Amino acid sequence: MTKPRLALLSLLLLVAGPAELALAQASGASSGPPPLPKDVPAFQVGQYNAYTWYGRFGYTNLSFIDTGDGVLVVDTGWTKQDGENLKAQIAEKTKGKPIRWIVMTQTDVDSNGGITAFLPTDATIFVHARALDPLSAGVLRAEPGQKKPTIVGVADHTVLNAGGRRFELVAAPGRAHSEFDLVVYNNDSGLVWAGDLVTPGRCPNLTNPVSDPNAWLEMIGRIQSLGAVGIVPTRGDATKAVADEIEKSRAYIERVLRFVAEQKVKDSPEARVAAELSLKKIGDYCPLTGDNANVMALYRRMQPDGTFRFPSASTAARPAAPAPR
Repeated sequence: MTKPRLALLSLLLLVAGPAELALAQASGASSGPPPLPKDVPAFQVGQYNAYTWYGRFGYTNLSFIDTGDGVLVVDTGWTKQDGENLKAQIAEKTKGKPIRWIVMTQTDVDSNGGITAFLPTDATIFVHARALDPLSAGVLRAEPGQKKPTIVGVADHTVLNAGGRRFELVAAPGRAHSEFDLVVYNNDSGLVWAGDLVTPGRCPNLTNPVSDPNAWLEMIGRIQSLGAVGIVPTRGDATKAVADEIEKSRAYIERVLRFVAEQKVKDSPEARVAAELSLKKIGDYCPLTGDNANVMALYRRMQPDGTFRFPSASTAARPAAPAPR
């Protein structure tokens, strides 16, 4: 068995600045991701143990697990080319074993735009239950003459026995980081794939207009209850510092919520909110520009009762163009 090693890749923090990535995400799916910096390969893959691989494909961490008689895939990448590169690595590393299961931790295009590289497919695709119908009518619909994929919607908590390996799929009860967050936990390896709900090495980005920080905190608690020994996020380095990274994400979101609520009670104008934030920095976890973006986005959406306004219509008919993170 390969010796476990989680800190084995230089991922997003070393390949693109946050502002560059956010700009590309904000401009929508049609523009695609920003180009990778010079001399950065299209993908890097590492092996965690005898049956688990993960790596950076473009800007997104993708994983695959050899279950013995097939392969389970976690996320498919930003572009079709990311998905094609992932498929090639799966074929090489597993000696051509079939892909039988695909799990989408969220439906944003920067996480799962690469699903088109896998279609048509004999694999069973797992998504958040609320995304099942629009995705089935959208990007996962069958083209004429093609086989329609089998799609399973996870409403709360599902246990999957895949080739003898045990996986737990945990769905957010409501919006959390995104509209359709789905966490994957492999009981055999102790790894959890947390999407953007826990963000090792970087502060959470709360600017997504469909996010709900209160529900996000609930999902962080559910991730903690799994007892994982390692976290693989959508972006950034995977880590074994599970308790530390969970606490950093939770504490930061809680501090932001307290500050925004205090300003809302005062009915402060936005200029005053920004000024007070510059004097009262929310800890050292996030740069001031990140704090300002997070605070102002939530301040504009927070209602008097502490809940948040959301866009009126869902955009899940295909993997959605992601909001800036």
